[in-house]
Amino acid sequence: MIRILVDASALVPLEVGRDQWRARVLAILRELTKAGRFELVTTSWTLYEALAIVQRRDRSRVAHLFARASNLMHVVRVGPAAEAEALRRFLTWADKTASIVDHANLLVALETGCDAVISFDDDFRPLVAGTALRLVR
Repeated sequence: MIRILVDASALVPLEVGRDQWRARVLAILRELTKAGRFELVTTSWTLYEALAIVQRRDRSRVAHLFARASNLMHVVRVGPAAEAEALRRFLTWADKTASIVDHANLLVALETGCDAVISFDDDFRPLVAGTALRLVR
């Protein structure tokens, strides 16, 4: 089974019809469905970030996104060890723009055995470099 971490930049388009990445994320999900068994993973931090973004764009879609993510994805809580390591990496990542949430997502993707990350955030390119993870866009 393929396991894929979903970033906020891919969660938001599931609910915001006018998001620039909506057509692409729906196409990716159709491709995954045709390919066979897969599991979508996200982090609690990413879900909260996506909920905040959706609330600013279309408040009526927030509860639906929460239900969709809770039902269709394995939502992994970012624990204290991952939080500390994400903060350490963020503070030493001086020449790049990845957020603490991005670093936590990478750690969770690696810890949970993900094969890929769906993200339209360019900050993920240098994060996945040097890992076995593929960036799906």
